[in-house]
This record gives sequence, structure tokens and C-alpha cells, in this order.
Amino acid sequence: MFELTIDGKAVKAEVSFYTAQLYEAEFQSDLIKDFFGVQAGEAIVTSDESGQIATIDFTKINWLAATKAMWAAIKTADAAAPGYTAWMKKTSGTNLWLERERLALEISDCFFRAEAPA
Repeated sequence: MFELTIDGKAVKAEVSFYTAQLYEAEFQSDLIKDFFGVQAGEAIVTSDESGQIATIDFTKINWLAATKAMWAAIKTADAAAPGYTAWMKKTSGTNLWLERERLALEISDCFFRAEAPA
């Protein structure tokens, strides 16, 4: 279990195989395929010669898949959480960049462990 920050509040979330099943049932699509997409090795953030951020390419991330994955992880942790549409209507105010990174770590840990869990 981990926490996501939405509208200044900590919300419990969990990624398990059930999360992938919830995602597929709700969206008729694959969580891993949608969330990670094609990993082309291209930089999302580029810097200029001084090391300052020059550009951020937001087209390389499926941001809506990130919100869908957030919902599925929250729904995994709390079966009473509303459906996706109702959740989206009442949800705002997050750092999607940061929360997507948290989700990526949790999804990777669940589905792509390099070693057996401790």
C-alpha cells in the first residue's frame, strides 16, 4: 500500500494483479500497455548547455492512462471508492508528474520484479 496526494490529501492506493483486472474491466484495455506505452528511449526532458530545462515533451506520456491507473490503484485499496467517471468528476489538484512516477514504481514492482520479493 502507498499514498497518492490529491487535492492536498493523502489517498491510499495499492497495485496488485487485481488492479490490472479492474482497469481492464472498466476500460477494456491493458493497464501496462496503456500506462507504459512504447519505451522509445527518447528524452522527455531536454536541457540546454547550461543545464537548464529547455523543453518538456508532454506528448510522450499517456496522461489519461495515468489518471485511469490512479483510479484503479485507489479502487484496489478501497472497494467503496466511486466508479471512474464519478471519481474524475470530483477529483482535481494533483501533481500528475509526481504521482505518475509513484505509480510507475508501484506498477513495476508488482509486475516486473527482477528478483523474488523479500
